[in-house]
Amino acid sequence: MIKDSAQKQKAIRYCVAHGYVPYLEAVVRYSADTSETATDITDVDVLGLRPAAEVATRRLVFDCKTQAKISAVSRALWAAGLLRMIGADEAFVILAKAAPEGHRLAAAELGVNLFSEKLFDEFGRNSSIDYLESITYLDNLDAWGALVTLRDASAKIAPLVNFLVSEAPFETDPAAGFRTLLSRLKQAEGEFDALKPPHLMLYGVLLSQALTYLSAMTRAFGNAFEGAMPLPKFENSLKNYVWGGKEGYALRQRLHAALQAGRPADVLPFQLPGWDRFVELQRSMLDAPFLVGSAALAVKDLAFKHLSSPRELADKRIRLELTRNARARQFALQVNRYVGSLSRLLKECSDQYTSTLSQAAE
Repeated sequence: MIKDSAQKQKAIRYCVAHGYVPYLEAVVRYSADTSETATDITDVDVLGLRPAAEVATRRLVFDCKTQAKISAVSRALWAAGLLRMIGADEAFVILAKAAPEGHRLAAAELGVNLFSEKLFDEFGRNSSIDYLESITYLDNLDAWGALVTLRDASAKIAPLVNFLVSEAPFETDPAAGFRTLLSRLKQAEGEFDALKPPHLMLYGVLLSQALTYLSAMTRAFGNAFEGAMPLPKFENSLKNYVWGGKEGYALRQRLHAALQAGRPADVLPFQLPGWDRFVELQRSMLDAPFLVGSAALAVKDLAFKHLSSPRELADKRIRLELTRNARARQFALQVNRYVGSLSRLLKECSDQYTSTLSQAAE
């Protein structure tokens, strides 16, 4: 049972109305923890992430509370600390009742917006015409619960689900996040079944996350990319960027070679899975680096549609996002093909999503 569900649905709809990809109940952990077992610090009721474009990735946090055990300004102080800890840009605290004016003004100075449910609805409607019920499939809390069920049912899928719902949105190094995503996917790829809607939903969620990481990666790498760079030099630069620099790649190559000791003498270079296809994908994205993430929200919405009843408003919004520019659907399809090329079972999911994306844009 998800607590404060109505408030969380409002927060998700606000994220969608403003182009932020929502995450529900994302667990915050301290990255420099020295203990053997990671310690959970807290969770973010709803986190919104807007993929990088002409500006860097942005994050919003939403704290949803129907109970009044803690004063409004105390919630604001907590949210301000959370903002600093995870590097988010702005926070919203949604309460059952309106906070005193002084509390709201004090919170605003800390980058925190205090709202009652009623005032938040007014704010949402004033901020965007898309702040509407049925505008998205992502406020289907039963579908979010299905991800948890899927995680609990499969030990091989669990690390991927945990990463996608909690770890991924907090990762500030997009190349490291993308590498981790592929690593967790490698563990889980044999479990995917294209005939099962929850598995198709999970596949769509990982496609959305890949687009989000690639939007930031392309923006960063593109700043150093020279248009006339020969392909071998481009591949070398991209390889070093993906692995955190020349020394970072050299270290991993040495470790890779060491692990191959006693095997055939010709040790293959250490690379991302499907490296040649990834190079082609990245070169294509550099033609329009600010549009790479433009389909991330629509793709995640389509993922949740697999476990939801049809919603006409949501379908119209998704269609607009996929056709707003010529690159949105193109990049989504290219990432889908890249992920699908990594294994046979992923290919079956990829084929399904090729059809899904094409139909959604019609």
